Amino acid sequence: MAAGRKVRQSPSRYQQQKCLFEGQPDKPNSNQPEKGGQVMHKKILAGVAFLVVTGLVWASNEPWKAKPYQQWDKADLAVILNDSPWVKKVVVDVNWKRNASSGSQAGMTATGPAVELREHAEMQKGGPPDTSPPDPSMSSVGSGGATSTLPNTAFYIRWYSSRVIREALARVAIISGKISEAEGAKLLAEPVTDYEIIVFGPDMTPFESLTEDQLKSETSLEGKQSKQKVAPASVRLNKGPDGRINSVVFFFPKKTDSGADVASAQEKGLEFVCKMKGLNLHNAFDTRKMGDEKGADF
Repeated sequence: MAAGRKVRQSPSRYQQQKCLFEGQPDKPNSNQPEKGGQVMHKKILAGVAFLVVTGLVWASNEPWKAKPYQQWDKADLAVILNDSPWVKKVVVDVNWKRNASSGSQAGMTATGPAVELREHAEMQKGGPPDTSPPDPSMSSVGSGGATSTLPNTAFYIRWYSSRVIREALARVAIISGKISEAEGAKLLAEPVTDYEIIVFGPDMTPFESLTEDQLKSETSLEGKQSKQKVAPASVRLNKGPDGRINSVVFFFPKKTDSGADVASAQEKGLEFVCKMKGLNLHNAFDTRKMGDEKGADF
């Protein structure tokens, strides 16, 4: 080789990988124009970056996937309890004589989270419900929602037995000082045997004249894929200090009398229907969205 002649070395594997990742030509010092493949690679990388950023924003709007329940703040709890896959708001026409003293404020149940958790645990075990007085601490969270003004009012249908919902109720009770971390963990450890759905709203007048047996005969839960429909095994009518109904809890079996699963392995939705005189509440829960880092939750 002639003296003084410069030898051009091939780029190392590291340089090649670095250039490829950065969307640059394999020869960083080359003045050649970019080829179509390299331009396309840059576009792909830009798209990936956009998806990453979008994913982070999406995760921040779903706190049940972004962090453990012990880290949820009041803003997170408002989203989970009022605007998540486990909660549906149904606005209906008011065609009954409205009783202003009946029901709960929009976005809130009439009983507090500590009472709700204890009732949930007792009812799942077959025991009596908690008879503690209503806990107003739920007023510290909530999105406000619709107000009960004629001719419309809102009802909230919440998937009460969800792990995420129960964790949110525990977190609210802990933040408000109603229960300790240890008591919250103990209540959350109680097994869940039924699908449990609670209905509440600012005007619960239509439920005042109905018995538990009437509600059982007029309410159902059906799997969209399984086509299996069940009636509630039991119904609980919660009443406030004034003796009026402020929420109704429905307990549905997870299997039919023949042993078929209400929710199939490929289930995409479960439809709740409560049809009574003057009121027809129905809404479908998208089970594909009802899950956290632990898996499906419905």
